[in-house]
Amino acid sequence: MAELNRMDALRLVDAAFPDQPIVVNVGAAIREMVAAVGSKPNHLHILDSMGLPPAIGLGLSLGLAESRFEKVVAIEGDGGLLMGLSVLSTIGMLAPEKLVLIVLDNGTYGSTGGQPTASDSTDFAGVARACKMVANDVDSAEGLRGALNEARAIEEPVLIRVRIGPKTEKTPYFLEDPAVLADTFRRFLRDGPARA
Repeated sequence: MAELNRMDALRLVDAAFPDQPIVVNVGAAIREMVAAVGSKPNHLHILDSMGLPPAIGLGLSLGLAESRFEKVVAIEGDGGLLMGLSVLSTIGMLAPEKLVLIVLDNGTYGSTGGQPTASDSTDFAGVARACKMVANDVDSAEGLRGALNEARAIEEPVLIRVRIGPKTEKTPYFLEDPAVLADTFRRFLRDGPARA
C-alpha cells in the first residue's frame, strides 16, 4: 500500500505552486484540496467533468505561454486519465513548456464506488515519455516534493504519476456555482494573486 494519501499529496502540490494556476479534478480531490488548503482563486475546480483536467490544463498552458505565470498545473486521477489517454499524445505534439500534469493514482474509480481501474497494468510515465513528455513515478512525500521541484525548472511538459492509497478523507460537499468558480479563476489569471 502507498504511504502517501491524496490529501497530503494535494497539500504538497499547492505548496510547490502557491501562486500558479492549478486545475483540480472532480469529486473527492476537490473536496480534499479545499479541506486541506481552502478555496483559492488560483484553483480551478472542475466539477462533474471527469477526464477533462489534462485537456483544460493543456489549453491554459498554451494560452498562458507568454504570461507571467511560470507553470500551469493540472491534477487528474488514474481513472480520469484512462478515460482520455490520447490527451498525452496531443500534449506531446503541442509541447507546452509550462504544463505540469499530476496523476493521483489510487487504482480505483473513487467517485463511482471504488471499482478498480487498469492503472496497475498501465505505465502512465512510460506512455508520457513515448509522447515526448518528461515523466516520473513517485510513491512518497519526499519523492513527490523532489519531482515537483524538478518540474518547476523543466521547460517541457511534465507528467508526475503519484501512487497514493485508496482512502478518501471525510470532507464536506463542495457545492459552489461553477460560473462563480470560473469567474474567480478568470480574475486571478487577469490580476494575479491578491496582495496582502
